[in-house]
Amino acid sequence: MKRSGKFYRRNEQEVMKLLGFDPTPNSGSGWIVKEDGQNDLAICQLKSTDSNSIRINLQDLHTLEYNSIVAHKVPVFAIQFLKTNEVFIVISPERLCEASESILTGKRINVPENDLNALQDLPEASERKMIKSSDSARHDIRAEIHSKYKKERRSAK
Repeated sequence: MKRSGKFYRRNEQEVMKLLGFDPTPNSGSGWIVKEDGQNDLAICQLKSTDSNSIRINLQDLHTLEYNSIVAHKVPVFAIQFLKTNEVFIVISPERLCEASESILTGKRINVPENDLNALQDLPEASERKMIKSSDSARHDIRAEIHSKYKKERRSAK
């Protein structure tokens, strides 16, 4: 039986609290607060699956890294297997010492200056293509739509 969205929202909140994060409303889809959970030291993204394997997209990791640099926090990627209820943490090797010191001491570690420069090297989370249009093109499209849905009128004979 397929799980509902309500289940995944509740599960995400429970796992974030279990890991010591404050759950983010709407799973970080707002403008200000990003990712699935945050605390004073780290920012976390959670992926859950009913399967025995999971696929991690590089784009998800780059987005997490970007949001962590903007928020000056350690990025943490959590994976949950729902069948066994096991949770695993994925952290890049460069951030492992920073994450472990932050967890052990409870203090934020200063982010090296070269990490802030890495912000420019990350690919954009969403690259929008600009579509240029003209007044005549807009009129042509409207005319095409109008002719497509135009009702045929019959005379009363």
